[in-house]
Amino acid sequence: MYMEWARFHKTDENGRHYFQTYSFPNTWAAATPKEPGTRRISEAAAFAYSIICAAGWQWQTPCHCVECTIAAKSAQHATT
Repeated sequence: MYMEWARFHKTDENGRHYFQTYSFPNTWAAATPKEPGTRRISEAAAFAYSIICAAGWQWQTPCHCVECTIAAKSAQHATT
């Protein structure tokens, strides 16, 4: 079974950015209606598929945009 993944940019309660990523079967994604203008499935569908499918996964990865990189460097320098 080939898997597909969808990544959604999020912000936590402290204002830090991260990506919430879901994996699910690509045949399910192909059969799912896409969000208008994005050509991708909704986050709700990706979340549901990652739970329903035994091979599905969910994970978070940190954001490395300029704003997040500067904030991380500032926090690192403040602790040293």
